Amino acid sequence: MTTVSILTPSYGYGRFIADGIESVIQQKGPRLQHIVQDAGSDDQTLDVLRSFGDRVEWTSERDLGQSDGLNKALARATGDWVAWLNADEYYLPDGLRVLVEEGERHGGDVIYGDCITVDREGRLLGLRPQHPFSPMILRLYGPFLASVSVIIRRSILGNDPWDPSLKLVMDWDLYLDLASKGASFRHVSYPVGAFRQHEDQASAIRGRPETRDVRERYSIPRARWYRKVGTAFHRMRKLAAGSYARQLRARAFQGRDLRWFESEEGAETFRLVLGRCYGQRWGTDKSR
Repeated sequence: MTTVSILTPSYGYGRFIADGIESVIQQKGPRLQHIVQDAGSDDQTLDVLRSFGDRVEWTSERDLGQSDGLNKALARATGDWVAWLNADEYYLPDGLRVLVEEGERHGGDVIYGDCITVDREGRLLGLRPQHPFSPMILRLYGPFLASVSVIIRRSILGNDPWDPSLKLVMDWDLYLDLASKGASFRHVSYPVGAFRQHEDQASAIRGRPETRDVRERYSIPRARWYRKVGTAFHRMRKLAAGSYARQLRARAFQGRDLRWFESEEGAETFRLVLGRCYGQRWGTDKSR
């Protein structure tokens, strides 16, 4: 059976991390290995981790930041595929199964789906559907792949693929590196993960120096009009893929609980989103 190793770097997110662990436990399909690499949290994180017993592998030790934590977790990974779940995120039903089946069927190296943004309490804010991969858009626009909705074939990652010097744009750097080495990227139209927006998240911090460094590393022009070209092509690809139509339909469910592993309302919200926004492909349109 195909195995997926889920890597979770963690520091001070004890109020959220149980959601992520529970969403992994309730996934169906591939065999899963969940590795939490905690950086020495002094909140309730360790108590939460202990409460799950042997259903999650974890260690708590100081590191050099999120990228270093991911590399440490990867060193313990045994799966055929690797997924990256931050401590404040969670998976949606069958998300990992859908990605693995797509990867195994078509032989891709990086498989990504869509994500849903949620607030601090896990209530739906919006749908972020994407489009088929474009290396030009990755270079000129940025990391449009949401890391919570990505799996990567273990054999192409090598050792220490995350740059410890990067604290904010390590995802862009990783995707650019994989693309430069000839990795194949495949998109599947399915909501895989929930990205939580809150005031304490690291991504809320600006990272201009890091962005500049990554651009220089991959010879990406810094001129503003290049970015504008990338944004224009990104929007056109989303329009052609029907992504904006999905976003509009998902607005009907804003404010609803999406914690499907915890409440019936959350499970129903996911069924409604899947039916209304993806029903034609997945045959689950029960919302009309």
